Amino acid sequence: MKIKKYVARDFQSALQLAKQEMGPDAIILQTRQVKPRGFRGWFSPPQVEITVAVDDTLQVNTDKARQSTAKPVEPEGAAAKPAVMMTDPGAELGLMQEMQKMKAMMSDIQARMFEVDLLKGMAEPVRYFYEILLHNNVDKSIAQEIAASVEARLPESGDDRWARDVCLRTLQEYVQDISPIQLETGRQGHLVFVVGPTGVGKTTTIAKLAANMTFLENKRVALVTLDTYRISAAEQLRTFADIIGIPISVAFTPLDLQAALEEFKQHDIIFVDTAGRSPNNREHMAELHQFVELGHPDEIILVLSVTTDSKDLINVYRQFSIIPVNKVIFTKLDETYRYGQIINVLNEIKRPLAYFTTGQNVPDDIEVPDSLNIAAMLLRGDES
Repeated sequence: MKIKKYVARDFQSALQLAKQEMGPDAIILQTRQVKPRGFRGWFSPPQVEITVAVDDTLQVNTDKARQSTAKPVEPEGAAAKPAVMMTDPGAELGLMQEMQKMKAMMSDIQARMFEVDLLKGMAEPVRYFYEILLHNNVDKSIAQEIAASVEARLPESGDDRWARDVCLRTLQEYVQDISPIQLETGRQGHLVFVVGPTGVGKTTTIAKLAANMTFLENKRVALVTLDTYRISAAEQLRTFADIIGIPISVAFTPLDLQAALEEFKQHDIIFVDTAGRSPNNREHMAELHQFVELGHPDEIILVLSVTTDSKDLINVYRQFSIIPVNKVIFTKLDETYRYGQIINVLNEIKRPLAYFTTGQNVPDDIEVPDSLNIAAMLLRGDES
């Protein structure tokens, strides 16, 4: 690692000196304002000093022609050029942006160095499974953690099949918190709010849950819909309720919800279908929070589509955290072959997984996840 300081009248000049001598891959370690030493420093404006570094192991700064054209750094005792105070807001913003870029560059270099070292030490089958995880949208840091764990557990005499078994068991550890709805024997009025952004299939998911609770578990089920923004949504749920043979109520206000809960209190479980909310709409989120505060639900389940990017899913969860989300359901597993979003989100939010949905058919196409099946889904490498 080569480290050097450069002093100039402003940041851009100092940065130019550094780039000319150290190359464009140099990393800024520190930036500060300094005063020239001695008597002259009392009357001169401050200068900018930057400390930069370049890693020789990455073979950066090998352009000899570039090195030969580098400008020398002024010694501290030499006469300084007229300096300019960095008081312009635009210049300060540019400085901050440049520093952020350099920090991001340094982080990226470190991450690439770690990955190269990790891959070098991996057994061939572990490297293969690592690449499959990345292909299936598993976050790189999680994939590296899993690969390192598999490598540590893999015996020297293990073959490819053994490596796959170890990888499956390791992946299971990341998706073992599975918690479908469980009703207490003899207790009535179990209240479940189902929330989520628009277009993830909340209403269809509720219909599947209600039908299975009614027909397979022989429970008395009631439905309440708060989705009064879309006439089609309320009518869709009413149609499902009529087919299943269970009651439904539409609540326009918190008082309507209170009346509906009182009406259905003798039922084993009550599902509340909320309106699809944009998590960025504070007014809608505040309204949802008001209904939740009044209802005091036993469970709040967040519905997420597996076809959405991991970062967006995590952001949705954070926006909905204004209410106490207990579990998540992933929908639309039939619309993708890549399921890394599941492990990425669960690893970040630390909430149990309740159900998967795999199509539009009611009451079918919903299942309680199995950790081994999820692990196998994440290791599929033959789909495009």
